[in-house]
Amino acid sequence: MEFNHDSSSSNGLETSMNTTNGDNKIYHRHSTYQIQRLEAYFKECPHPDDSQRHKLGEELKLKPKQIKFWFQNKRTQAKTQIEKAINTSLRAENIRIRRENEVMQEALKTVTCPPCGGPRLGKEERQLYLQKLHAHNAYLKGQREQILDFVNNNGGHSIPSVNSLAYRQGPSSYASTSSNPHVSYGTSSNHPVQPPSLEREPYTREHLNIAQQPQHFQPLSQMEKMIMSEMMVSAVTEIIRLIHTKEPMWIKSSIDDRLVIDQENYEKSFTKISHLKSPSTRIESSKEVVVVPMDARNLVDMFLDTEKWARLFSTIVNEAKTIHVLEPMDTQRQNFSQLMYEQLHILSPLVPPREFMILRCCQQIEEDLWVIADVSCHHVNIDFESPTCSKRPSGCLIQALPNGLSKVTWMEHVEVNDKVRTHRIYRDLLCGGFGYGARRWTVTLERMCERLSLSSISVFLTTDYAGVVKTIEGRRSVVNLGERMLKNFAWILKMSGNYDFSQLSETNSSGVRVSVRVNSEAGQPTGLIVCAASSLCLPLSPLQVYNFLTNLEIRHQWDVLCLGNPAAEVTGFVTGTDDKNRVNILQPRSATENADMMIIQDSFIDALGGMVVYAPVDLKTAYAAVSGQVNPLAIPILPSGFIISHGGHRSTSSELEDGNDYSTTLLTVAFQILVSGPTLSGGLQIEESTATVNTLITSTLQKIKVMLNCYDDKV
Repeated sequence: MEFNHDSSSSNGLETSMNTTNGDNKIYHRHSTYQIQRLEAYFKECPHPDDSQRHKLGEELKLKPKQIKFWFQNKRTQAKTQIEKAINTSLRAENIRIRRENEVMQEALKTVTCPPCGGPRLGKEERQLYLQKLHAHNAYLKGQREQILDFVNNNGGHSIPSVNSLAYRQGPSSYASTSSNPHVSYGTSSNHPVQPPSLEREPYTREHLNIAQQPQHFQPLSQMEKMIMSEMMVSAVTEIIRLIHTKEPMWIKSSIDDRLVIDQENYEKSFTKISHLKSPSTRIESSKEVVVVPMDARNLVDMFLDTEKWARLFSTIVNEAKTIHVLEPMDTQRQNFSQLMYEQLHILSPLVPPREFMILRCCQQIEEDLWVIADVSCHHVNIDFESPTCSKRPSGCLIQALPNGLSKVTWMEHVEVNDKVRTHRIYRDLLCGGFGYGARRWTVTLERMCERLSLSSISVFLTTDYAGVVKTIEGRRSVVNLGERMLKNFAWILKMSGNYDFSQLSETNSSGVRVSVRVNSEAGQPTGLIVCAASSLCLPLSPLQVYNFLTNLEIRHQWDVLCLGNPAAEVTGFVTGTDDKNRVNILQPRSATENADMMIIQDSFIDALGGMVVYAPVDLKTAYAAVSGQVNPLAIPILPSGFIISHGGHRSTSSELEDGNDYSTTLLTVAFQILVSGPTLSGGLQIEESTATVNTLITSTLQKIKVMLNCYDDKV
């Protein structure tokens, strides 16, 4: 029997213990280096999986069981410490509230009546006053019902203006109005009726279109505005200090080589405010620098416009909506602040999205330097679910460079509550900082800035294959259509309300998730749409998988759209400095039964992965796209495709020297089919369609795995 025991003594030297057949017990004290390494690893990943424990054990000369028991004991110890801290905080808060209550009780004893300045009303007087208010309220309700009946019987106008009239003129004029059959209920006979003025109009669901969000956002109080203003000033100050500070504030990660914040130094320099008081809470932090081909002022504008923000980062930002504009942008673009809702996602149905209600602030520090700060806001009276993540001050510095370039220094600092364990194949990606870290934001920003720059050119590039496209307008149309496909495809992968199928349940796969939705939006076919998705891990690099999926010579062996015939490129345009990033139109060769069908595809590869998204279209639609005379938004298209993600494990120098590259790829495939048109049919057709798309995705993945020589025992 073998187990591990962690000492809770102040010196922090943990011990492990082996038990022999006799009564003697042999204790093994961990070295100082082992303790430091384990502590550092625990801060970033408190729940290592089997492979992580095995690698950590090899590095520290410890058995996997010793690593396992050490982390178990450490989690228990951390939970106990957090619970003690929470209890202490709650006791202090309770004492504070009790003292405030006592002060308020004393103040009530000397309160006066505002109308007359005399002593406050007694208990009996207050009850009488409340009875009068109830009676008055019942009277108003009765009058409203009478007017409502009159309007319904006489074809009058809507009621809101009548409510406004009562609000302004009181019950007497309300009664006289209701008795006059010649009154128009949009206005009174003498005075135009206006709705009661509000400090700020609430934003409705039509403005926001946020899933599972409240339909109305109430105007902010002055207290809320003051709190937000203080938060933004503090966030801007903190971000500037953190970005310009190096060691010992920023250290190399104990898991990989990215820069992370040393939490001990951080807590010494800044006020620690934790909104997620849970033992499963962990901290994610990172910093990256990138130079992008975009003017700094244009970049700032895109960051502050939520629609442009969501378009720029469509593979990360699933939804972004402005709730309140606190400080409008001035003409010099020097200051701006807003409260916004943001939903971020990993492109797989296995990983739930992260939701934030954040304050975003922009300040121009110098003539060519801006800071953009984000911080979670938990002080607004909004019906928002208990968050599983909270953004500490995060953001970027944007510096204008010559020749229309911009230098962006990006930092992320987030609290995450892993109360729902991440699916095992995505654990390394999230814990290793590749999921939502600064690296992902800067890589995406660099790629999208390159794409936007190339989409606005006025000539064909030497790396383009114009083919059937004859004009620059046609090129722009095809590129814009490809971008819309990528955005729509990324959006569907959150798959809320999905169903699981067990047919695909190998050890290296996640099974098939199926979702059903009714679409009425422009740009997609109208009707009932079934989407199926599955994710799996492949022991290959993302570039290897990308090259395989974009190889037209072998595509017909796995893509059912080709009907067994090789596909040829009829036009193609590069969308980045890497000519592998391109949007193209394909057509199967020698396919008489499929001669009127073409495939529009957009694909890219970057440092963290890539996408291959495509959709079948008929010849008429394809030529409408290449002509440039039709708005790409008006072309109905239903994309399917692949998400290629880095597995999250970065090979160490020792592994590379030994010839062992542990690079892996997380591959997500999603197919969509249109079940019926605007007139929906019965449930039997839905069941048949879900079975069909499930079979399609299963067989496609099996073909890909066989062609890549990736079997279950090799993953």
